[in-house]
Amino acid sequence: MPSDLYKKIFEEKWPSELGAVILALLNTLMFLYSGPIATTTAVIADWGRWVYKIPSMNIQPPAQFLQASRYYAEHVLYIGLMSGVFLSALTAKQFSLKREKISGYVQGFIGGSLMGIGSFLAGACILGGLYSDIMGLSLSGFVMMAGLLAGAFIGGKFVIWQINRESEKLFGSGPLRMGNASKNEVIKKDYRRFQPAIAAVASLVILFIIAADIYKGSKFPAAAFLFGAFFGVVFQRSAFCFASAFREIFVTRTTRMMRSLVISLLIGVAGFTLVKTAGLRPEESYVFRAGWNIFFGSVIFGFGMTITGG
Repeated sequence: MPSDLYKKIFEEKWPSELGAVILALLNTLMFLYSGPIATTTAVIADWGRWVYKIPSMNIQPPAQFLQASRYYAEHVLYIGLMSGVFLSALTAKQFSLKREKISGYVQGFIGGSLMGIGSFLAGACILGGLYSDIMGLSLSGFVMMAGLLAGAFIGGKFVIWQINRESEKLFGSGPLRMGNASKNEVIKKDYRRFQPAIAAVASLVILFIIAADIYKGSKFPAAAFLFGAFFGVVFQRSAFCFASAFREIFVTRTTRMMRSLVISLLIGVAGFTLVKTAGLRPEESYVFRAGWNIFFGSVIFGFGMTITGG
C-alpha cells in the first residue's frame, strides 16, 4: 500500500462527522442483524461476578446470579470493541502509556465510580441508554440526554474551576522547564514505528483463535466480535467521543462533536425506522419506559464522565 494512502487511512485522524455516519450505519446494521449496541452495565456486572470464581477468595455466588458464559454475545462485542481500539492505535503508531499525577488517578477513580453508580441507577449507559434508545425513538433516550446535559454542565463548571486554579499555580511558579522532552520524543517515535507490525501479528493471532474456536463447534459469536472491532476502529480513528460531545459545549464552547453526535443520531433514527417499517423488527424494539431514575442517574453519569475526561 502506498505510504500516502496508508497515512490517510490508518494514521491521519478521520473527520468526526465521517465517524458519526459510519457508527450510525454500523448500529443500524447491528439492529437489523440481532440488536444494536447496548448498555455495558449488564456486561460489567457479569464480569464482576466472575470474581466469585476465583478459588482463593472462597466466595460462593448467590443462587439468583446466573453464571456468565464467556461466549455471551454482549461480552464478546465489548471485547471486540476494546480489541479494535487497541489494534487501530497500534496501526496508527499512536499507542502509548501516559503517566498522571496522583490527583489525576484519584479524580479518574471518582469519576468512573460516579459513572458506574449513574449507569446502574439509570439502568443503562450512554451507548445503550442514549445512542441506541434515541435511534429507536424511545423517550428514555431523550430523558437520558437531558440528564447528561445537566450533569455535564455541573461537571463543566468544576473542570473550568480546576483549569483556572492550575493556571494560577502555573503562572506563579516561575519559568517552565522543558527538560529532555526532545530525547523522550525520539525514543517514542523509534518505538512506535514497530507498532503496525505488532498490530498485524496480533490481528492474525486473534483471527486464528476465533477460527479454531469456531472449528471446534463452540458457537463463538464471531459476528459480535467483528461488529465490536469495527466500532472500536471507528471510535479510535475519528476520535468520536460521547463525553467530548457533552463536555466541550460547556468547557471550550465548541460544538463540533455534539453536531457529529446529532448527525449520527439522525441517521440512526432513519435507519431504525426503516427497519421497523419494513417489518424486520417489531415496532416496540428498543422502546423503554422513561422514569426519574433515568434522569437522576444520567446527571450523576454526566458529571462523572466530565470530570474523568472520557
